[in-house]
This record gives sequence, structure tokens and C-alpha cells, in this order.
Amino acid sequence: MFGRLTIVTLATLIVMSCAPFRDSPFSDTLLRDDRNLNSVNMQKLGDIEADGVIRIAVMADSHGNYNDLDKAIADVNRTAGVDFVVHLGDLSNSSYNYEYDQFLAQYAGLSAPRFMVIGNHDALGAGPSLFRKAFGPSNYQFESAHVRFVFWNSVGLENPEDFDLSWLVEAVSSSSKPVLVFTHVPLDDPERFHGATLDQLMAVREDPKVLAVLNGHNHVYQLRTSTTGTQLLTNPRVENGDWVLFEIKTDGFHIKDNKATGATWVGFKTSSSFSL
Repeated sequence: MFGRLTIVTLATLIVMSCAPFRDSPFSDTLLRDDRNLNSVNMQKLGDIEADGVIRIAVMADSHGNYNDLDKAIADVNRTAGVDFVVHLGDLSNSSYNYEYDQFLAQYAGLSAPRFMVIGNHDALGAGPSLFRKAFGPSNYQFESAHVRFVFWNSVGLENPEDFDLSWLVEAVSSSSKPVLVFTHVPLDDPERFHGATLDQLMAVREDPKVLAVLNGHNHVYQLRTSTTGTQLLTNPRVENGDWVLFEIKTDGFHIKDNKATGATWVGFKTSSSFSL
């Protein structure tokens, strides 16, 4: 009996010594040392308006589909002139720490500066803590010479602690520049937003300064125009490497789904005096 126990103990110690030990997939322990990536990548932004076009590669809802994500990343890296990349959330299925680690390993392969929005699947369990460690606060913003880019945590059902509608209102109202909003859930999602919250979100969406709102969550490409002319883009999931090239030019937005032929041109709302 003693001999068998010794063998089992030795085998266990050998296995444990071969890989980093983590207590469970539900903890907020990351094996990768990536930290505050959104802030880190802000420091990597150059003059994104230098050539008169802002080119944003937008992807969403990879949900652990790592081969499809690799295809999207490789294609984005082959695309000339991309100023920055935005992932609109749901990098994971269940917010397990190993899902975050795997995503971070692939995410590091993007050549351009990259920014992350938290999705509802990323905010389950320890997900909010994992997100804060890897990417920093889930509500943040930065500006170019003529545009403010606002990234907002819309997943209040899963992450009420960081759901801050007043932050979004202030980020838009305080801007002296036109605004683009990036979020996971559409601001008019009827399953999540009701009453006064919905009213405030619609006021933000229709604000004269808000030129476009980009979201994921629904997995299919859709482009709508609100009653005041705000462009509403729902990004497709990364199935088979799908992503969207969202270009801002002086004459409007040029939007191309990677799996479609040709680009769509849409003008800015009439209340805007935008130019690069």
C-alpha cells in the first residue's frame, strides 16, 4: 500500500511541475502577464488622421472560435493603413480564465493598436475582474485631432458594478468633437434597456455630436440609420474570419464587411460639421 501511494504521489508531483498551476477555471488568475492593454495601446497610437482617413478594423463575438479569430487577425494584418482595431466583446463563452489567456495570446498578434469592449459573456463570474486586469477599466475614451472615441460597458445585467450610464452621458456631452461610441449591446436592445434608462440611451444616440454607434452581440452584419442620422453598425461575429473595415473620411463613412463585395458609403448626419 505504501509503495502504491508513493508512486501516485510522485506522479502527481511530476504532472504539477510540468505546467503552471491554477486553482480553477473560475478564478481571476491569468497566466499571461498582459495588463491594462487598452491604456498601453493608447500610447501606441500615432497621428491617425495624417492621411485624411481614419481606418478602424472592427471584429466581435469570437466566443472562443480561435481558428476563425486567427483568420480575422491575419487578414487585418494584411490590410494596409489600419489605424487601430476594436473587438466589440464576447471574446469568451463563459469567462473562464483560460479563455482570457488564449484570447490574449492571439490578440497580441495584431500589428495595429487594439482596443477591447467587454461583452456579456466576458462578464460572467470572475470575468469583470479578468477584464480589468487584462484591459483596464471597461469605460474609457481617447481622442484624435477631430474625433472622440468612446468605449462603454453596456452589460449591466452581468456586470452591474461597472454599468455607468452617467459616465456615457458625460463622455458624450463634454466632447467638443464628433463622437463614435463602441459598445457590445445595441443601445436600443429591448431585452436589456427599458424606461428611463432607454430614454437616456436614446438621447445619447441621437445627440448631434454622435455620428455612429458600433456594437456586436447579435452576430450578424446590419447597418441602420437612426431618425437623426446616427449610423448604427452591428458587427458580425468572426465566423470564418469575418470583420468590418470602418473608414472615416471627410465625405462620410465607408464601411466594408470582409465577406461582402464592395463598400457601403453613408454620409454624416446633417447636424455635423465634421471634417478631417
